[in-house]
Amino acid sequence: MNTNFINQKRILVSTKIMLTTRMAEVDLDKYKVNLITHASQNNIILLALVDVSFLDMTFNFYETSIQKFNITNYLFIAIDHQACDTLLAKNIHCYVYMTDPNANKATIFRSFDFNQKMNIRTFFILDALKFGFTILHTDVDIIFLNNPLRDLYSSVDEDLACLSDTGSCNAGFVYIKPSNFTIDVYTKMKNLAISTKLDDQTALNKVLQSIMEKNTKVYRKKKLLSVSKYQCGLEYFEHGHRYFADSATCPQCIVVHNNWIVSKEAKRYRFREVLLWSYDDNGYYSNTTTKYLMYSNPTSIRTSTINSSNVELDALKTALFLGHVLNRVVILPRFSLTNKRERPLNNWIKMSCFDNQFFGKYRENAFFHHPKVPQNIKDDITTPFWIKTEKSVAMLVHHPSDITLLTPHDNRTATTEEIVDWFRDIKSAVLNFHSLYGIFSSQYVPKSFEIERFYRKIELAFIPTDYRQLRNLGKSCYI
Repeated sequence: MNTNFINQKRILVSTKIMLTTRMAEVDLDKYKVNLITHASQNNIILLALVDVSFLDMTFNFYETSIQKFNITNYLFIAIDHQACDTLLAKNIHCYVYMTDPNANKATIFRSFDFNQKMNIRTFFILDALKFGFTILHTDVDIIFLNNPLRDLYSSVDEDLACLSDTGSCNAGFVYIKPSNFTIDVYTKMKNLAISTKLDDQTALNKVLQSIMEKNTKVYRKKKLLSVSKYQCGLEYFEHGHRYFADSATCPQCIVVHNNWIVSKEAKRYRFREVLLWSYDDNGYYSNTTTKYLMYSNPTSIRTSTINSSNVELDALKTALFLGHVLNRVVILPRFSLTNKRERPLNNWIKMSCFDNQFFGKYRENAFFHHPKVPQNIKDDITTPFWIKTEKSVAMLVHHPSDITLLTPHDNRTATTEEIVDWFRDIKSAVLNFHSLYGIFSSQYVPKSFEIERFYRKIELAFIPTDYRQLRNLGKSCYI
């Protein structure tokens, strides 16, 4: 018999045993009490799965969506005690439904551990439906631009309404009324969770398709929400060309799902670049003593013999080196496609690997547009500096004016010592550079034994990928 088939069977058997054991730990009486305590008078409640690995995303969802619209009929469903204790300490409603051994790590999209974690949502939704509650189930990588509960309550006649993911039901945003139909759907999903390796979204669509093939009348019991008001990540960010703070707004939008992109780090970065991130973790925005470094990527560079994206990524490596030696946080510039359209950093490199090496050492391009950044920081910016070398002169089509010009002793390259001498005594909050193309003769930083460790950080941080972070998905950030 095929060895792979035997291994797959063993995994499914062990999964069934594990899920059965974990479901046995669910205290349905306590769960029901929590639902009753936090639901509205007409038994409507918002439920969202949370674990410690996604706490920052959860806090952002709470600030931008729950707190902003004064939603009180909500309950975060935790799968570990640390996450729930942290939320409860801030007077945020939370209940530990069951524990999951992978709660402390952000699991990889569509991995076995990811699917198992997502299937817990099926279990707590089914239990709540059996208790007679109408549920708005939402992921925490979602933003409410308006209060969806009001719109859903007044406009949804069907038993189940979900956000459309290119024509399929998105299990991360579903409005579900208690009925024989919805209980049947989620019961079948539960059975699939126990007997297969499917995630809850695949299971939801598979079950709906199966039911509708047998009984066409149930089409009236389910609907996809309006794409103009409830948008997935593909629709809002990519089709809407929303990449930066000055991108077009969406006045009719009610909900935005930050999906169609892989990894928590990429989701967080994308939210920040379009000012949909509010959580000020450890003074990320509001710190008054942090010093910054900013620069731009002029598009008027000579690209006949060079790749512009490689040049811009080398400039970022240079900026990170300058930040390292000057103890300043780098403000990311905008990056250019070959047709001169601007894109954020996740278009080129794997953000999970980048954050592994430089978390806290950079800020998004939209940073100074954020209302929580102190005005005195925004105003305390130096005039632009330009370090003139043979290479930087050759690379720019138009040489800058209205700048402070710095020329190294050797016009082929600046040195670390010169960088420190030029900038160490500058007290301004923001050190501003016109550009950072070609200021070092060898690649992007001066070579020396002392900065060999920095080279290694760069090597580990700059793993190439695509906008959705799918290329090199399984590649380790540590090899």
